[in-house]
Amino acid sequence: MLLAKVPNGRAEAVRKVLFRKGLGRKDRRILREGGFIFIPLSAEPPTILREELGLELVEGETREKSCYRPPHDVIVERADIPDHLKELVPRHWEMLGDVLVLRLPEQLVPYRESLAATYASVLGARTVLRERSHIGGVYRIPDMEVLWGDGTETVHLENGILYKLDAARLMFSSGNIDEKLRMAALDCRGEIVVDMFAGIGYFTLPLALHARASKVISCEINPLAFHYLCENVQLNGLESVVEPVLGDNRDLPGKGIADRVVMGYVRTTAQHLCTAFRLVRKGGTIHYQDTFPLEVFPEMAWENLASAADGRSYEVRLMKEVKSYSPGVSHMVLDVAVLD
Repeated sequence: MLLAKVPNGRAEAVRKVLFRKGLGRKDRRILREGGFIFIPLSAEPPTILREELGLELVEGETREKSCYRPPHDVIVERADIPDHLKELVPRHWEMLGDVLVLRLPEQLVPYRESLAATYASVLGARTVLRERSHIGGVYRIPDMEVLWGDGTETVHLENGILYKLDAARLMFSSGNIDEKLRMAALDCRGEIVVDMFAGIGYFTLPLALHARASKVISCEINPLAFHYLCENVQLNGLESVVEPVLGDNRDLPGKGIADRVVMGYVRTTAQHLCTAFRLVRKGGTIHYQDTFPLEVFPEMAWENLASAADGRSYEVRLMKEVKSYSPGVSHMVLDVAVLD
């Protein structure tokens, strides 16, 4: 049997990626041994995914799950809703610490409180939230409704990093986990990194803790997110590495101060590209994330970069999809090497 060997500290994040991509076996138990976990695989992961996740593949055996039932099956069975609606019960959810976030189709909204209680019982959630619409505004505030439970502040563990947040008032996109793992796998020793859209530390913390940047200047405009960013820096013991800055990243002082600039934002990121080019030094890298209609990609990205570079030479070294954003629109990342 093919197994993915993963250090304990990265186990949960890697497990989520493998199972989301349909590569983990649900009929076999995960083995824990000697500081590693061994995840049974249904197929060999593609080379690029193995490299991004830092996977070591080994042969071995794990125990069979004799009575395994997918949680969704149990939820559907217990749900107190009309039978003809049971096929609409969501198969996907987001678990942030002990807070569960659901999106419900309109037909299930009248049954939302009863459904929330069922999800909480099956999945062991303390609180269940319903995401009513996409994140909006400069502050990236989610539109949430508390369906079950009474506490929305939680501590979420991902890739060996603790993230404290109020899940009803701040975003946390587990869909970006591949990109967070990629940043964590970089070798940033000796580098000064600027995280232009730090949030609660989505990229700041992996870059400081795992990629070992010498310094991370983390800018966040939302006061509540900034509060949790500062808490998370302390929670992970990174006070000597991370310098949190409250405000608009376009007001950051300096020129050519960063070896690496991270732009973990979407929709209006291009408005901040000029600042990224100002902050990055010769030989540095800009990780430019944005959303693009697929019918105009990559041409729109080339135009945005050319307009912001102000004559500086650069080269796009990597271009990939982070995730689908909406029909016909993708969240993309481009690694831009600045040559002069």
